[in-house]
Formats: sequence, C-alpha cells, structure tokens
Amino acid sequence: MGRTIATFRQLIEQELESWERVFGRALRREERAHLVAMFNRVRLYIQASTYAFPVHAMDAINVAVGLDHEIRLRALEARLGVNLEAQWMASGSLPGARGDDAVADSGERPGTPASD
Repeated sequence: MGRTIATFRQLIEQELESWERVFGRALRREERAHLVAMFNRVRLYIQASTYAFPVHAMDAINVAVGLDHEIRLRALEARLGVNLEAQWMASGSLPGARGDDAVADSGERPGTPASD
C-alpha cells in the first residue's frame, strides 16, 4: 500500500513552492536565495517535525526556523564573547541616541513646565 499522507519533507517542498509563488515574487533575487536557504535549514529538524506532525506544516516550519535562529544566535554570541540575554535582562534602561527626543535634548527635565 502507498502512503496516504505526504511526508514532512514533501510538505516543506510544497510550502516553499507556495511561498515562492506568492511571497517570493515580491522579493529581490538575493532575498529569494535567503528564503530558499531558510526553508533548506528546516530540513535539519525533519525528525522532530515528523514526530510532532502538526495539523499545519507551517507551524512546525515556523518553530524550526525560530529554533535554528536561536541556536545560530547563541553560537555567534559565544564566538564574539557577548551575552545579549544579560544585556536585555539588565534592570537599567537601554541607552538612547542623542537627537531623537526633542524633550530630552532641550535640557529640560520631563514633567517640569517650560520657562517662558
């Protein structure tokens, strides 16, 4: 007997073809190459996606893309010797760029009335 449902590898191909037809037409050529590369990296997680086999293949593809990005981000952080998570979790506010906030750049404190 043959298969009655597509394999997850086939579902990835079908989703990629669908996205290339619609979304890919609006992308520049170099962006299209990244779209294909992103879908190709999903194949690294076929075993987990097949095990979970969600109702919608795109759900597993999205999780696989997010997981792959997280793994690659952590590898880059390790190579660069930075910990972005610690920076984002710090209790202090992020430094702001000068020139972006008219109130902050005027020298006045927020909440104080302007002098006439």
